[in-house]
Amino acid sequence: MTTAPLTVTTTRFGNIETDEGHILDFPKGLLGFENNRRYALLGRPDYQPFMHLQSLDDPGLAFVVVNPRLFVQHYKVEVDPREIVELSVSDTRQLETWVIVTVPEDWTRMSANLQGPILVNRENNRAKQVVLVHGPYTTRHYLMDELQKQGVPGARPDRALAAPALA
Repeated sequence: MTTAPLTVTTTRFGNIETDEGHILDFPKGLLGFENNRRYALLGRPDYQPFMHLQSLDDPGLAFVVVNPRLFVQHYKVEVDPREIVELSVSDTRQLETWVIVTVPEDWTRMSANLQGPILVNRENNRAKQVVLVHGPYTTRHYLMDELQKQGVPGARPDRALAAPALA
C-alpha cells in the first residue's frame, strides 16, 4: 500500500513533508485538546528517540513524544478493553505506546507523563490517550533519573541525550 505525500504546516518547524501513513486519528482528541483530532507523528534522525506529535488542526500545537520503554523497561499499560474499543484493535500487541514529554529549559529535568500514555493501532492509525488510574506511574517521571537508576552508560545529566531542539 502506497501512501500519498502530505505537507504538514507547523508554526515551529515550517512545512514538513510526510506521508499519510504517519497521520493519526484521535476520535476524542487528546486530554485538554479534544478539538484537535488529527495529528502527524513526525521524526528526524537527529532527534531520536524523540518524535513530534503535530496537530493538523492547529499548526501551533505540537507535543514531544517518546516510546516509554526506552526509559522504563518494564512499563506496562493495563486498560479495560472497553476503553480502547474505538481503536478497533484485534490484538493489543499491535498497539504502539507513546508518552508526552515535557522539556524544560534545563533539559536534564525532562519528564514524561507515564500516567497518560497514547496508544496507537498501527493497522488503522487510530489513537487514544488513556489515563492509568491504578499503578505506580505519575504525570512527571524524570527520564534522566530513570536512566541513571538503570546504570545506562552516559546517563549522567552532563552527558545525557541531546536536548531535542524541536520541543
